[in-house]
Amino acid sequence: MIISLLSLSVYAQTPDPELNHFSTRGISFNYPGGYTVADESTPEAHKFVITRKGTSIQLTIVARRRMIPSNEYPAALESFKEPIIKNIETTLGLTNASEGTAITSELGSIQAEGVRLQSFGARKITGEVIWLLSNTRLLALSFVRTDADEADGMHLWETVRSSLIVAPPVRRGITTVIGAPTEGMPSTEARPSIRAPISGGVLNGKALELPKPAYPEIARAAHASGTVVVQVLIDEEGYVIAAHAVSGHPLLQAASVAAAREAKFSPTTLAGEPVKVTGVIQYNFVAQ
Repeated sequence: MIISLLSLSVYAQTPDPELNHFSTRGISFNYPGGYTVADESTPEAHKFVITRKGTSIQLTIVARRRMIPSNEYPAALESFKEPIIKNIETTLGLTNASEGTAITSELGSIQAEGVRLQSFGARKITGEVIWLLSNTRLLALSFVRTDADEADGMHLWETVRSSLIVAPPVRRGITTVIGAPTEGMPSTEARPSIRAPISGGVLNGKALELPKPAYPEIARAAHASGTVVVQVLIDEEGYVIAAHAVSGHPLLQAASVAAAREAKFSPTTLAGEPVKVTGVIQYNFVAQ
């Protein structure tokens, strides 16, 4: 069966009072009330997992951060999609994707490929994965649900599908490197410059946007307080691309990491070149 899962040629729609809107680092979409979005992004890829408590529904969006040159596409695609499919296999209790059915989908003007996997145990579970290269960026969506949650799951899917916007990666500039001439090469050659992240120390006072973390109910019940320190890595555009707690009360760490991921900083340059920055954000909690 051929299914159409997603169109990248979308536009802003009139907000529905029952819809929530998610937007961060060039990716945005709407989703129905009652669902939650977990940001599981890594330095290599954006990853957002949408679920609703009490259901089997899980919709995951994964977008590689860097551009993929056309000559790297076949190998990059295999390494990109394989762990996503393996994760669906594990969820469904399958051992090999060959048990699945190949599917195709028109994503805007692009023909996307994918696979549908199903398990038939105590309950039927369906998992679908599609993938494509759009604007030089690898994008994949996976969608898992049981038959009992099919109607609600498709409502989520249609809502996300019709509102999803994934911006192309920012093309980095190049730095001119001066060196001794070599045969067939001019003495001045434009090459990409790669720098290690620089240390920024405590970053609280350098943030353009620094959302306050929520005070979790479980922490409230335990009267948890104190300072949580979150180590972050900031990319060349000023966005937090990695965050983890290094100290502080365990019941306050998850909320602090979630807040740190939404912080925004001015881009940092070194000798005129954008660079990554590493440092810490501190959050002080008062017992409630």
